[in-house]
Amino acid sequence: MRANNSTYHQHTCSVNNFFLGTIILSLLVFHAWNAQPVNAIAGAVEDGLIAYWSFNKDTVKIKTEAADVLTGLVAAVHGDPELAPAADCKVGECILFDGDVDYFLVEDSDPPKIDRDWDEITLECWVYINALDDSWNRIISLDDMPANTAVASLYYDDDDNQHGFFIQAGGQSTQAAKDNVLEDIPLEQWLHLVGTYDGATVHYYVNGKQEKKYAMKGGKIPKGGLLLGIGDRSDGCNCDTIQGYIDELRIYDRVLSAAEIQKNMDATGLDVNPSANHLSTTWGHIKARRR
Repeated sequence: MRANNSTYHQHTCSVNNFFLGTIILSLLVFHAWNAQPVNAIAGAVEDGLIAYWSFNKDTVKIKTEAADVLTGLVAAVHGDPELAPAADCKVGECILFDGDVDYFLVEDSDPPKIDRDWDEITLECWVYINALDDSWNRIISLDDMPANTAVASLYYDDDDNQHGFFIQAGGQSTQAAKDNVLEDIPLEQWLHLVGTYDGATVHYYVNGKQEKKYAMKGGKIPKGGLLLGIGDRSDGCNCDTIQGYIDELRIYDRVLSAAEIQKNMDATGLDVNPSANHLSTTWGHIKARRR
């Protein structure tokens, strides 16, 4: 009987120790999960993402170029823009254009990323405009200027007090006087701007809210001489330059939903997934600091 009691006691202790260990492990996991830093990366949507200029300092040589962190596609620097510190930007560092000759120009790659048939497209960025100058201003412009037959552009026009997402395709174009937001773009505040186009319908979002939806049945934006201008037209005319900051520029080859746009508003970079062979991002290229 004494031996049996001893065995029972040992068994009871083992079971109790097991449950105690399980509880302690659970508490440690819970604590570790909740102890994640508040600036942990919230990843942007990756499905359909074909270009991403984070403008993080590790991706910018401000005198010469800024690199797309997905593919290495280079934006050549023109003028003397500044690499602004994280304290002045939305997510990590960003680019400050002074409105005088400052812009970035993106040539194409092989295989083509920019000069391609665009059945659908989404342009997205954060922007902070410092001043207006009574003219058209191209925040982002994928176009075939000066031909002006294929255009997708986030822009504002102080002269006519409006801003929006301009599309030119198939001989059709945005009718600015009715399709744009008919007021000046807000100054001295960060704006999350998104334009989408599926060949028939245009959506324009400001800070996650759909401000405009209109029909523009020009079909796909066709391949042919397309370049990307950041802060001006793609021909670098120095006529549509902006005064302000640009951060987190993304291009998708599909239309993002309203929920996906909201997700991107909250994003501080990209999720890191080593098995995702379409991403060549590194920790040095992914920003996790939010203003």
